[in-house]
Amino acid sequence: MLKELKVRDLALVAESRVRFGPGLNLLTGETGSGKSLIVDALGLTLGARGGADQVRHGAQRATVESVFESGGSALVLERELGKRGTARIDGRSASPVQLRELGRNLVAVHGQHEHHALLDTDTQTDLLDGYAGCREMVVAVGVAHTAWAAATSALAELETMRSRGHREQEYLRWQLEELKNANLRPGEDAALAAERAAVRHAARLAELGHESVSALHEDGIARASAAVGSAADLDPRLAPQAARLAALEEEVADVAAELRRYSEALDSDPGRLEAIETRLAVLDAIKRKHGGTLETAIAEEERLQRQVGATEDLDGAVAAAERERDQARARLEAAAGRLTKARVEGARRMQKAVAAELQGLSLEGARFEVELRPRAEIGPQGAELAEMMFSANPGEPLAPLARVASGGELARLMLAIKTVGADADRMPTLVFDEVDAGIGGEAATQVGLRLKALGAKRQVLVVTHLAQIASFADHHLLVEKSPGSDGRNVVSVRELHSDDERAAELARMMSGGVTAKALARARELLDEARTRK
Repeated sequence: MLKELKVRDLALVAESRVRFGPGLNLLTGETGSGKSLIVDALGLTLGARGGADQVRHGAQRATVESVFESGGSALVLERELGKRGTARIDGRSASPVQLRELGRNLVAVHGQHEHHALLDTDTQTDLLDGYAGCREMVVAVGVAHTAWAAATSALAELETMRSRGHREQEYLRWQLEELKNANLRPGEDAALAAERAAVRHAARLAELGHESVSALHEDGIARASAAVGSAADLDPRLAPQAARLAALEEEVADVAAELRRYSEALDSDPGRLEAIETRLAVLDAIKRKHGGTLETAIAEEERLQRQVGATEDLDGAVAAAERERDQARARLEAAAGRLTKARVEGARRMQKAVAAELQGLSLEGARFEVELRPRAEIGPQGAELAEMMFSANPGEPLAPLARVASGGELARLMLAIKTVGADADRMPTLVFDEVDAGIGGEAATQVGLRLKALGAKRQVLVVTHLAQIASFADHHLLVEKSPGSDGRNVVSVRELHSDDERAAELARMMSGGVTAKALARARELLDEARTRK
């Protein structure tokens, strides 16, 4: 849910902080006051295109920040426009593309200045799936499609191997035999490199070892230990020192013994050095051919072992892979068939429900249908795409939404779809700009009723010019334009809390002025909105 929008130096907005609440949020104001500018500012934090020309005159940069409540915690999306534009998500650098990807799951914006997601057939298909309650079926089709694709790929690989024939198999066996004969062991190259250094310097290492042993025997620790031990027998206060010297004597003896064994084990045989060099050369050659490390060469040996094993009975392996492919295809077709059946039934119910809604949204005579168009091949989303067809006037043929729906019609159509599918819709925040285009009277009231009902299930933001719609607001936000300290107009936003404030704004919206008659009608609208369902 959108909690807050902060705007600084964007177009006519010097500085504004707008708080939104749950339910239906209505933005009203004089024509040209900047209502749509607030929606545009939100769009910037959702990755919409922006440029330095949107920066307020005289400022160096414009900044917009939206704060969402998502998963029980705050999510902050920021956008800065100027000579160099920047974007941030929770304070970390991001790109507008990343903002768009994230924004798709937070807000759906429907208005004349926005990209209409409803025109996209993938979006239309997802809306149908949500309404029909078959999104889990879509997931099942995706799983089945992945399994079928994997089985098909495995079969193709085996068939390719078989087509390469005996020569390819012999080559694989030769590679495997070379690796087997090398008798590779993890870490062997590192161990041999260390031993090579020791063998190269064996004489000097032995000399230093003997010197160390002699020095340890000649340092007098044993004599000191014996002397202090005897002294401790006479004066018990020296017992701790005697014990420490005894321990030190034992430790020195152990170190001397280990150094002696090391010196005696040193091998200065030139033959051993040659053997080490030869083995390391073999390992280096294998590493160069198989990934650069001993571990990758060992992994390649294991892979070749499996592949050669599979080639021992290629005909049998191909036959088994064909059976698995066919079984996976049958499972995919069955899953896709169940999804198609659910979509057909859902499309029938959706077009009937949406058509009923359109009659109350000043679209009398409009027709709406959902057509299912087969895909060339079953995909992860099923065997068909949904395409929503529309005709705004009687006698006009149905055509895809992108070709026939105006901005206002599209907004009202989306409102109808969202209303009938409110229980299944996953989008937490919906924004409608221009939803009231070309309507009035009872149609406007019906639009308000539907927006209010939609707001009971999720957050809704609406820009409206109609008092009938504004009367249903849970949160009424007034957008005002007034002279700033520098004489230039600035846009500000404030929430109207009291009935007197709201009635005054509704009166202005109806008559252009706050007259007693207009105020009386405004109060009637507020009372009617509280009681109508």
